[in-house]
Amino acid sequence: TLAKFTDVDRFVTLSTQSLHRLPPHVQQKFVRLKGRDKLPELLQLLKERPSSAGAVLIFCNSASTVNWLGYILDDHRIKHLRLQGQMSAAARAGIFASFQKGDVSVLVCTDLASRGLDTSSVQLVVNYDFPDTLQDYLHRAGRVGRVGSKAPGAVVSFVTHRWDVDLVRKIETAARKRTGLPGMDSINKASPNAG
Repeated sequence: TLAKFTDVDRFVTLSTQSLHRLPPHVQQKFVRLKGRDKLPELLQLLKERPSSAGAVLIFCNSASTVNWLGYILDDHRIKHLRLQGQMSAAARAGIFASFQKGDVSVLVCTDLASRGLDTSSVQLVVNYDFPDTLQDYLHRAGRVGRVGSKAPGAVVSFVTHRWDVDLVRKIETAARKRTGLPGMDSINKASPNAG
């Protein structure tokens, strides 16, 4: 067991302390715009970015948006990869391996890429579609500024719907106060015997 190698109590505390917090060194930016302005904003962002500026993850809420955006990036000759749940597991693994190697520095994806994937080369996360929950936002934001990455990184979120504004306010307040996100800490407290 793990207890043979390490003080398990200390290990658990370390791993959960910042679990539901925004990484303090990562800049959170919210861009309020109309739905039709999202695409030009994204294209400008990608075209202005120097090639040395690290990898970019672009999150969409559905596989169809990932595919649609991919076709448009093709039209604009922006080299990218796509990752979404309708692909086979083998195809997804190959795409992610290629992205990690740095063959292509832009990955358009669904939330499939927001959990458990090592993304130390990523310096920009773009929420093309704003996530549905705080937890989804945290997982996406957590792909940038990771251990081993060369720069702190940034998260840019396109906010188009009125109902997203409430989430944005909570995130901005948490980022400013350096506190955990509201409602997130209860996940830890719900199971006192965890670990």
